[in-house]
Amino acid sequence: MKSISSQQISECGQSGNTNAAPPTLQLQQNTDIFFKDVQPPHLASETSLVFAANKILFQTGADRKALGFIINESAFKEIQPLITPAMSVWTTRSIPQAMSIVLSLFDRKKEFITGGVHSTAVIHPTAKVSPTASIGPFCVVEAHAVIGDNTVLTSHVFIGAFCEIGARCHLASHVSIGSDGFGFFTDKKNIHHKIPQVGRVIIEDDCELGAFCALDRATLTETRLGKGCKVDNYCHFGHNVTVGENGIMAASFKVAGSTRIGKNLLAGGSIDLNGHIEITDNVVLSGRAGVTSSISEPGIYGGFPLETHRESVKTLVSIPHIKKLKKQVRQILKHLQLNEED
Repeated sequence: MKSISSQQISECGQSGNTNAAPPTLQLQQNTDIFFKDVQPPHLASETSLVFAANKILFQTGADRKALGFIINESAFKEIQPLITPAMSVWTTRSIPQAMSIVLSLFDRKKEFITGGVHSTAVIHPTAKVSPTASIGPFCVVEAHAVIGDNTVLTSHVFIGAFCEIGARCHLASHVSIGSDGFGFFTDKKNIHHKIPQVGRVIIEDDCELGAFCALDRATLTETRLGKGCKVDNYCHFGHNVTVGENGIMAASFKVAGSTRIGKNLLAGGSIDLNGHIEITDNVVLSGRAGVTSSISEPGIYGGFPLETHRESVKTLVSIPHIKKLKKQVRQILKHLQLNEED
């Protein structure tokens, strides 16, 4: 991998800025050096760039002879006396924001995303694939599917017929878009008959899907993932589900068919949502929550049955004491000469 200059980092910190907001990076000292990688402070070397949110992290990186630092703006005054003339130093108001921009310069994976269609991919002649899209090894894109500009399908991705993927999306290995929804009619003899799923799936712009995610085709209309959604590995979306824009769903998030989810959902891992319910905008669900009915008020929720997060924590804390409480209640009943049935 080629080295990255301090000048490139400065330019990146400016170009990543939008809407006339302050630059992501402010250059404090430049020594025109080159960096080979970005490392945590304790693994840094002379050719490493280091993110340092505080004095301790800076000192750790400096002890490892690191010469490039991106420092949290709020810690700069405390760190400034420790900066040597050999160092290149930038400040930022937000370390995560700076990482989201600067790390793109050091992303070695991008060297292997060459664009175009891999020779082992199978693309139906009626599919519309943007010339700027990248279709990886062993992908399948079926009839009349649409792949938007600058979208990346890594290896072994399936895009079903008539499904649409927007611009600047990233689908990791073994994602399935548009397999049949789980719809059956059971007759009086308990024989299950398949209900054809004739709808489609739409993934809007700027979405990311982790490995082994599945979005099922709608029965009649569409299953839709809103703009800017980020989905972790092993997540499942049933037929006819709609998710609003800018949702974040951690691993093993599962939602049954025909549920409608609003904007800005923040969901922890291993969450299950019932079908045919509605979740309003700006809801946070803690890990392992079970959602069986609609949520009409924004807020933080958790547990099963679902409660506000604060109440769910109280419930969780009380569980280890149930046996002791039950024993105490029996003793009280015995003292009062009452039966439990009373």
